[in-house]
Formats: sequence, structure tokens, C-alpha cells
Amino acid sequence: MEKSRVLVVGPRGGHPTFVLHRPEIGIDVEKVQMLLSFKEQGARLVEASFSDHGSLVAAVRQVDAVVCAIAGVHIRSHQIPLQLKLVEAMKEAGNVKRFLPSEFGIDPARMGSALEPGRITFDDKMAVRRAVEEAGIPFTYISAGCFAGYFIGGLCQPGNILPAKERVTILGSGDVKGNLWGGPFSILWGKS
Repeated sequence: MEKSRVLVVGPRGGHPTFVLHRPEIGIDVEKVQMLLSFKEQGARLVEASFSDHGSLVAAVRQVDAVVCAIAGVHIRSHQIPLQLKLVEAMKEAGNVKRFLPSEFGIDPARMGSALEPGRITFDDKMAVRRAVEEAGIPFTYISAGCFAGYFIGGLCQPGNILPAKERVTILGSGDVKGNLWGGPFSILWGKS
């Protein structure tokens, strides 16, 4: 059985892995070092830019699956437009067998009653989902409910990414044993 070729945007590794190298990173030493470390581990660097549609299409044509791991901190500033550009490139390339978009946080399909300003983020994520489904690209959505990224590392201590060493603040009465909104992860596979 032939292994799938995977393009990772915002990489963390995998099968025979192709890592998107964006010239926009310039000489950001940490990012260049990270790319080089991936290359040393066998990843293939593929140069493409979100401002050059043709280069994105060419990068996507080299792979079977695309994993987008663009950092969640960029949701409003550029993550959504970048993912929409990626969806357009995959649609034109026509060869992607699976797309895992950057979903960070709570499942936006469950947040129909969210209030502003958070509502904007969920609406933006749903725009990506609609584009993926309308393009007919097979997808997998993984939402961790913010649990792993925001709560577990700091043991639910606001502002902490590591467990507190000297003092822990109990929020509420302290009687609730845990509330993971139906489980810590939501995974949805599909193809329109």
C-alpha cells in the first residue's frame, strides 16, 4: 500500500511530509530553524505563498492530504482568509483526498447562540467549513473544546499555561468535578 503524501501548513510532522515554506517569514530565525529541523528529519520543504495562488496550487498538487495548523492567535487577522485561499488552491488542484483545517478551540457548529465578540470567530470558522464542503473536498474537523490548548496545561488557572506551583484558584463553588461539553474532543469526518 502506497503511503499518502501530506502537506502541513504550520507543521508538526507526519507521513512523507511536505512542509509549506512561505517566503513571507523572511529571516525570522526561529521559524527558519524550525523549518530546517523539519528538513533534517526528512520533511520536504515546498515554497509557496498565500499571495501567489499559482504557487499554492503547485504545492497542493504534490500531496494527497493537507493539514492546516496555522496558529489560532491569527483567527481574525488572517487565519480565515489564508485558509480560504488554501481551499481555493485545493479546489483548483483537484487531488486532495483529505483536508484538516485549523480548528483550534470550540466546535463552531455548536456555537450558534454565542454572543459578540466571540461570535465573529465562530462565524469565520464556519465560513471555512462552508467553503470546504462547497468545494467537495473530503475533510476532517477536529475541535478540542479549548481543553488541551487552554485549560489542561494550566489546570484551568486563567492566564497560566503551566500548572501553578504555589496557589490554585478554585472557580465557582468547587463542587463541579468537570465539564467538558460532551467530551474533550469533537471529530467530524465528511465529504459533501
